[in-house]
Amino acid sequence: MMNKGLTLVELLVSISIFSMLVVGLINIFVVAMDAQASVLQNQEILNQASYAIEYMDRSLRMALLDEDGGCTGTVNTNYGTSGGVLFLAFDTTVPLPDAYNGYRCKKFYLENNVLKEMKSSTDSAAQFPASGTELTSSKLKMTSLFLSVTGDPGDFTNQPLVTLTMYIESNSARRLNPIPSMILQTSISQRNLNIDQ
Repeated sequence: MMNKGLTLVELLVSISIFSMLVVGLINIFVVAMDAQASVLQNQEILNQASYAIEYMDRSLRMALLDEDGGCTGTVNTNYGTSGGVLFLAFDTTVPLPDAYNGYRCKKFYLENNVLKEMKSSTDSAAQFPASGTELTSSKLKMTSLFLSVTGDPGDFTNQPLVTLTMYIESNSARRLNPIPSMILQTSISQRNLNIDQ
């Protein structure tokens, strides 16, 4: 009677083919997981950067001319760029009437790779608190914030334009190679025109 089993060679060949298939499937799974992590980290960057830009945009658009230079550091300017961007902004959290008509000196700046905001208790930069409020979380690492102001100060024929450029990368616990990062830029024009009526 003849035995119908597998020979050792046939068994080794089938095990090696099965092993190659399993290794290939595992590699496909790992690549798919890395792609998903990259997409999620890019989405997190976009979500937080969009929030920060919208928040800054709303405040910077409503900046008031600093006639005495107490906030911006220069007389008759809307924005100062000393260590960030300084400006007079309307603060809806302040009950009116008050001595400053609801305007407070604000500053957006970068500290330890986090975008922050500071609000003074008056219309002067000298009244800033010791630390600011974080606008981005620890999941992001903002390595640079470049601010450019054109059309300010002087002859009042040009309205100010603030250009913000941010370089942001993911600071997620799961490190990918390359690290997801973005360069975002926007320009903000002032809505509160410097025109005497």
